[in-house]
Amino acid sequence: MQIIDGSQGEGGGSILRLASALALINEETVKIKNIRKKRPIPGLRPQHLLGLQALTEMCGGELIGGAVGSESIIFHPGSLWKSHVHIKIPTAGSIGLVLQTLQLGILAKGKHELTIAFQGGATFGKWAPSLPYIMNVTWAIFKRLGYEFEVEIDQHGFFPKGGALVNVKMKSPSYIHGINLETDEVISKAKVLSIATNHLSRANVAQRQAEEIRNRLNKESIETELSIHYVKAINPGSGVLVYSKTGNTIIAGDAVGEKRKSAEVVSRIALEQYLSTLNTQSCVDGFLADQILPILALAKSSSSFTTPKITNHTFTNIELVKLFMRSEITTEKQIKNYRVSIDN
Repeated sequence: MQIIDGSQGEGGGSILRLASALALINEETVKIKNIRKKRPIPGLRPQHLLGLQALTEMCGGELIGGAVGSESIIFHPGSLWKSHVHIKIPTAGSIGLVLQTLQLGILAKGKHELTIAFQGGATFGKWAPSLPYIMNVTWAIFKRLGYEFEVEIDQHGFFPKGGALVNVKMKSPSYIHGINLETDEVISKAKVLSIATNHLSRANVAQRQAEEIRNRLNKESIETELSIHYVKAINPGSGVLVYSKTGNTIIAGDAVGEKRKSAEVVSRIALEQYLSTLNTQSCVDGFLADQILPILALAKSSSSFTTPKITNHTFTNIELVKLFMRSEITTEKQIKNYRVSIDN
């Protein structure tokens, strides 16, 4: 049994998601102690517990200590795999964070097809990748690795009430080949997805978010394709995503609307993330690096990518992956960015 100290590194919920999914892949029991010890409110929060419960249900495993506030859990992976999981999120917890756990854990069973029905939760949330980011950015890489995805968003969800209605179908590859994301490529086009609830249509929030990004990128000689939507939700909210794809690069930035933050300020937050990757000639942003690193550590061949920064999450993920896998992972500071190599 692996024993993981949840206070190591950045000491947050990502340790739970990654360690439990890797334990499932290795078919070994894992105990995680000192859960979220460095956070103001330590222990399991509802959104973390939901991810663990979904992973347990997917594989027919057993979760001991699975309660809000628990600072220690034991996860026993199972082998009675389900093809359908229903996840009810009573808060504005992030759908994206639950998907992070499942999209890694499903690799334990190659060519497995899983349908996930989300009732509640947020499609755009703070401190978490938005669902549009995952669909258009994260999964753009995963599809190159052999994953298949389908998504239906019947209703978006925003803080504080959530209330999203989303169906996701994913199919895992039987194996993964490594990829190299290092090429310097000229970015000339970007897509902007701007979403606001119908409550905010009179204030033209979705248009203003999109136009702020378009005006800024025009100065960078980057052509923009705008996609503006007003959607139903149970409370007001907004979000924006800007991203560019080339043959070997995908850079992005997203942000969620908040009270007392104008549409223009929200867009500048997304732009800052996007431009930090663009200006350092990196191929993936720092948040995407966190998400793809564990997947690439499971590949049949080596991988590499460049990113503008190595976050605390990434350092923590590297150390966790080394505990479960045989991959050798190195980071190298270059003139403008960092190169991450995963040798399998």
